[in-house]
Amino acid sequence: MGAAVAQAISESEVLISKRGQAGIITLNRPKALNSLNLEMIRTIMKTLKQWERDDQVVCVIIEGAGDKAFCAGGDIRSVYLAKLEGRRDYKDAIFREEYELNYYISKYSKPYISLVNGICMGGGLGISVHGAYRVVTEKTIMAMPETGIGFFPDVGASYFLNKCPGSIGMFMAITGEKITGADALYCGLATQYVSTEKIEALREALTQITSAHHVPQVIAQFIIDAPASELADYQSLIDEIFTGKTAVEVLDKLYQAKHPKAYEWVRNLAKKSPLSMAIAFTLLKRARGRSLKRCLPLEFRLSQRFVEHYDFFEGIRALLVDKDNDPKWQPNHMSKVTRDMIRSYFKDLGLKELKMI
Repeated sequence: MGAAVAQAISESEVLISKRGQAGIITLNRPKALNSLNLEMIRTIMKTLKQWERDDQVVCVIIEGAGDKAFCAGGDIRSVYLAKLEGRRDYKDAIFREEYELNYYISKYSKPYISLVNGICMGGGLGISVHGAYRVVTEKTIMAMPETGIGFFPDVGASYFLNKCPGSIGMFMAITGEKITGADALYCGLATQYVSTEKIEALREALTQITSAHHVPQVIAQFIIDAPASELADYQSLIDEIFTGKTAVEVLDKLYQAKHPKAYEWVRNLAKKSPLSMAIAFTLLKRARGRSLKRCLPLEFRLSQRFVEHYDFFEGIRALLVDKDNDPKWQPNHMSKVTRDMIRSYFKDLGLKELKMI
């Protein structure tokens, strides 16, 4: 942080500072790969609102502490523990406030610059992709891996994944496959590609600006050509497989595809939740063409239903608690996921609906 004027104690899970006329938000849980918890979400929202009214702040930079991750997602283990402890209000608060933050970022009036150097998954995309500038590097690894934990791609994924070329968004939603910084640029999830060794210099240059109008020119000085996107190479294969009327049809195409890459994707799908994959497919279909403002309330309905059902807690148990990596999904096969099951997740929440302002 250099000579930054700190506004938070060093032990804080979010470090808030000003340097020059740049406001800097540093996610500070490196041992947890900077995963977001409710207090962090609240701190970021409060800070962004303060800085939006502060004429001395001309741009906002958000980054992750450590050298491994920008943000590996939401702290889903906290949702698991809250249920065990009987804190039923937590499941409403964390998703409601996270999605409100995602939407607030999308309409932020000042340049919002994410330095996505390292792992960026789930909730990490929620606090980066909706902003104006998403800078990635050769260390960037992005994914929406929720089907592997019995959840679904949220934080506005039903909006931004539908913006990806062809069927890449559906591919990412169902498989949870990791993509590179070059892939993210190709998909439109990132806006600029910079070398890792230049990230510090870029941040420093951004702290020197005196007007929001200078942001594009400053970033442009550090941009380099991204390597070729592997995802682009598989665009036609992805479009062929991940286009279908039902999730079962898509998976059938995947299993039948005679291509080494398709075999790899199939192997990785073996441990995904069939219900999660079916709902991810349905969500992206339903949300296509919707604005972010209309997508997030739909996702909120799903979040509240998932955290009351078996697969989500079984996924967290298997991957994060017991770590046996052997979840026992219910149902255990896509063919057993019924339309009624899927419809029940999308039902209106009544007075608890998320209303975007």
